[in-house]
Amino acid sequence: MMIRLSRLLVPALVLLAACNTTTPGGAPAGVRDGETLTKAMMERKLLDSCVYRQFNVVEKRNRMVEDCRCAARSAIRELPEGSYIVPRSGQLTGQQDLAVRNGIAACFKA
Repeated sequence: MMIRLSRLLVPALVLLAACNTTTPGGAPAGVRDGETLTKAMMERKLLDSCVYRQFNVVEKRNRMVEDCRCAARSAIRELPEGSYIVPRSGQLTGQQDLAVRNGIAACFKA
């Protein structure tokens, strides 16, 4: 069975894969556990998290990347400047996770 992908979905996923700067452990390349990230690196991590969460949820994937960019921008504004850290797990901290959830709620319209 062949799955038909949207004309814009494949380029968006290729772009995300090309821009993804994480190592297999989830931490950005060249960054050690507990190290503070730049604002741009943290926003990329929040964007990636949104895309992974929303990929199987959202039916209109053409807008998903733009909505996730909005959610990441919203989340980064919610986080205090010193909270751009990489935890040992490589995942988002509780505060970062909550910020992404709030951003998704604000930016994804039904």
